[in-house]
Amino acid sequence: MEITFLGASQEVGRSSFLLSDQENILLDCGLKIHADQTFPIEPPHKVDYAVMSHAHLDHSGNFPSLFKNSSPEVICTPPTAAMAQIIIEDSMRIMAKRGEFPFRAAHVKRMQQHNTLLSFNKKHQIGETELKLYSAGHIPGAAICDLDNGDKRVVYSGDFKLEETKTTFASEIPPVGPDALIMESTYFDRDHPTRKDLEMQLGEQMSETLENGGTVLFPAFAIGRTQELIRIIRTQNRDVDIWVDGMGSKVNEILSHYPSYMKDFKQYRRDLDSCKIIFHKSDRGKVLHKPGVIIATAGMLQGGPALGYLLKLGPESKAIFTGYSVPDTNGHNLLNKGYVEYDGVHIKPKASYSYLDFSAHAGRSELFKLAETLKPDRVFVVHGDHCAEFAEELKLEGFEAMAPALGETIEI
Repeated sequence: MEITFLGASQEVGRSSFLLSDQENILLDCGLKIHADQTFPIEPPHKVDYAVMSHAHLDHSGNFPSLFKNSSPEVICTPPTAAMAQIIIEDSMRIMAKRGEFPFRAAHVKRMQQHNTLLSFNKKHQIGETELKLYSAGHIPGAAICDLDNGDKRVVYSGDFKLEETKTTFASEIPPVGPDALIMESTYFDRDHPTRKDLEMQLGEQMSETLENGGTVLFPAFAIGRTQELIRIIRTQNRDVDIWVDGMGSKVNEILSHYPSYMKDFKQYRRDLDSCKIIFHKSDRGKVLHKPGVIIATAGMLQGGPALGYLLKLGPESKAIFTGYSVPDTNGHNLLNKGYVEYDGVHIKPKASYSYLDFSAHAGRSELFKLAETLKPDRVFVVHGDHCAEFAEELKLEGFEAMAPALGETIEI
């Protein structure tokens, strides 16, 4: 079996890995939409099967392009298929504004027609290879992928988190002894603060802002983070008005149809029902008339309504970021340089801002734990800005590890 590393190799974003043996199996096909190099390298051969680990754009966004030249079976969990559809369609609108048309609506439709929905812990035969998906934590529906063709076995972590959150279960670890582990390394250099401490800090910052008569804005990823924030905020404050604006409200309703993929689903539904949805742009002005909470797309202030809200907030209000912002996005520039860009102009918002590390990725200890528990023959470190450095650390722990270069093909 050969593995070709088409994306997320010594970088974060545009994940894509090709397994070639009796059939060609693609693991993820993502976009890096806020970067010069948006797309992964195209697969060199016809793709027979494609596995989507989860619905975030950097793992799912380029799947429709596969249907320009072939018609692979696309395998993923039910909520992943539903959420990927709306985030892909939204990315098409963003790229069209930039004059980019990597695929058409017809390709998206063909992708949907070739979807195979696979639940966790169920075996599925793809050619000569047996596929099994395990819960990855990270976001609802995210999967660790285990592929065994009888000769070689490969585990692909996708994005994972061993620790449970308010909306996701802790990830499951596949059986020991794969020939190869393709593992993300986003946060190889640090562990995240405990969720309990972070939730307390969030509650304190929120209460202080509300008591001062301000609005608390949470720029949030539509998939995963919006739902997590609703649960956390309601745990801290049962009475404050929560307004949800942007794609997150669509994802909220999608996940309402998949209770088995959501931790504490009944409480999620109760908390969701307590929120108020912004359906039209004309309704946005009314949410700032009294203290309250706004959860708005997008988490990096690129697109969506979050940036518009931020620019209207006064000094009594606060924006709280809870996720990673890619360099050169408005979120990153605000947190690191104190400004956002709007219509080509640098603006310093009047509202204060802060960052709380509610990462949905594994921290350093969890990365080592996955490798130590799986005991793979080889580890391929991907999806990180310091892949080679982490591979060297894994070598010191006795693993045969490496950080493949973009475009590199390795035989296992």
